[in-house]
Amino acid sequence: MAAMERSRQRSLFARLALVLLAVLFVAGVALSDRLLRHARLDLTEEGAYTLAEDSRRVVSEIDEPIVLRFYFSSRISREIPQVGVYARHVRDLLEEFAAVSDGRIELQVFDPEPFTDAEDRADSFGLQGLPVDRTGERVFFGLAGTNSIDDVELIPFFDETRERDLEYDIARIVHSLANPERPAVGLITGLPIAGSPMSQSGRGQNDAWAIYNLLLASVDVRQIISTATSVPEGVGVVVLVHPKRLTDETLYALDQFVLRGGKLLVFVDPHSEGEAQHPDIRRRGMPPEGFASNLERLFEAWGIELAPGELAGDSGFGRRVQVPDRSRTRLMAVDYPLWLGIDRKGISRADSVSAELSLLNIASPGHFRTTGEVAGVEVTPLVTTSDDGGTVPVSLVQGPIDPLAIVHAFEPAEKPLVLAARLTGEAATAFPDGPPEPEAPEEDDRAADSAKDGGDKEEDEEERAAWEALKAAHLERSSAPMDVIAVADVDMLADPMWMVEGAMGDGRIGQVLSDNAAFFLNAVENMTGRDDLVSLRSRGSFQRPFTLVEDIRREAESKHRAKEKELLDRLEEALRRLNELERDPSAEQQVVLTTAQTGSLKTLRADVVRLRRELRDVQHRLRQDVEALTSQLEVVNIALVPALVALFAIVLAYARRARRRRAQEGGRGA
Repeated sequence: MAAMERSRQRSLFARLALVLLAVLFVAGVALSDRLLRHARLDLTEEGAYTLAEDSRRVVSEIDEPIVLRFYFSSRISREIPQVGVYARHVRDLLEEFAAVSDGRIELQVFDPEPFTDAEDRADSFGLQGLPVDRTGERVFFGLAGTNSIDDVELIPFFDETRERDLEYDIARIVHSLANPERPAVGLITGLPIAGSPMSQSGRGQNDAWAIYNLLLASVDVRQIISTATSVPEGVGVVVLVHPKRLTDETLYALDQFVLRGGKLLVFVDPHSEGEAQHPDIRRRGMPPEGFASNLERLFEAWGIELAPGELAGDSGFGRRVQVPDRSRTRLMAVDYPLWLGIDRKGISRADSVSAELSLLNIASPGHFRTTGEVAGVEVTPLVTTSDDGGTVPVSLVQGPIDPLAIVHAFEPAEKPLVLAARLTGEAATAFPDGPPEPEAPEEDDRAADSAKDGGDKEEDEEERAAWEALKAAHLERSSAPMDVIAVADVDMLADPMWMVEGAMGDGRIGQVLSDNAAFFLNAVENMTGRDDLVSLRSRGSFQRPFTLVEDIRREAESKHRAKEKELLDRLEEALRRLNELERDPSAEQQVVLTTAQTGSLKTLRADVVRLRRELRDVQHRLRQDVEALTSQLEVVNIALVPALVALFAIVLAYARRARRRRAQEGGRGA
């Protein structure tokens, strides 16, 4: 009886406990909804969903009120629920910016229904309305920010593929409105990154590179021609992209600009793939060496050089591509060493320009090497190859490209190669004799000089006076610390290397694939002194590869590549000899061939068949090894974790059953 009474009491207590838990749960949900509406627990590795300290600092530096107007059509949530979820995230982040601003940021939220004042205001700001049906009804999902002097900054339409950059995009708008004066940045380029002349004049479609449009959004870009004799007044940073055929006068202007404390961001390339493949340039028939750029004279003064005649590659960072084998009968997968996906192992964590980056896509880069100690100049690598880095002769890409030949010509290096570096300290001039002198007139021209009118002579005198002024102001060494970033690849700035573009309504959106643009903009902002937002870019990671898996896969491949190369070389030699013997011979030679070389022909043909069979076997074993590894991983991912959960459940059930058995035995004993 006593045991039954205790059992009833336990049952009653259990029911009361369940009721109490239900009440506490409902009360907790209601209380948390009221008190913790904006609280979030961010369990991502890099805190991708937590307002960063740099964002808080940008907000704390606001002097005058800023209004952020968030336009979101509720119809989107009904028709595309996942976009509605993203919109909730956008609004939460906007509310968080407003919450930490102490009233300096006012957030206004609008649902722009058709034919309303809200829709008209969204149009007047320039937000992008997308048609959703044949009636012409449009939906909005954008942000318009204004400051006290009516400057406007926009996010025309929030792109879900840029979620990892959402905080940066909002912080950039706040920063631009709080600091409306933009720094001036000079641009010298041998590529059409600013678009065609027609688009630059506003009469054609905007075909500028996406990276140029991003640059325009943050700085005042001043175009500088390749024959300029000076850097425009007010420009503190000059960007050089694929500089070619710069005159000595231009090089001297850049030399003195750096010595006076001007900042230089340089992208050079021993072979620009994008330029080589450009249809207009191919039609003009530019020689292969014309796709290179350099800054030899200045680099030499700074103690570095772009390694001549060499491309840098990496068998570890190489991107996997499908290429035809030498028999041209089938495709095979190889890690192409000249197309690099450089992860954090090759990106410096010590410099703010690169510290937050996780992936850089680079194509056929060169590499820098030091030419000896230059007093006062420190070279700090920003991007390097891995221990699997090496070189390939540039001649292999100056014509029809054979990826397999490049794989086999790859020469491992003794140490990682430098693809990008920062140069700091104090440098000496590259022009120790002073500024280049104006060209002296030839003998035939001197007679003509006397016939010049007064205006022409005055022009010559002004040119001479300008040279004298340059000579008087000439610097032999730095008067302010130098700051130069040199990058041995130009193609990394091209759209296909870091984004995939698509259409949305009347506009274009781009899905970001790598940190190439972030690297470029980080460098510009760091050099202009506006690097508050540098760490906000690329807070999340594009790739979280299973590094152990990649290492195992590469090890499996390396076991077969050497044998594959040996067989390919032997097969190539056998085919060459066979072709020589099978050429149409003369009648006399035919007799000789029939009597003396029939056996050789049969042997060579048998060798070709045997070598092809062996090559197929090697490639088949390689594919089997990789597939076996993939299958093992699938078993681990699909079966192991559920098996562990099931095992835990069995152990837990057994423990509960044992506990109940002990309780029952104790009750019977009582």
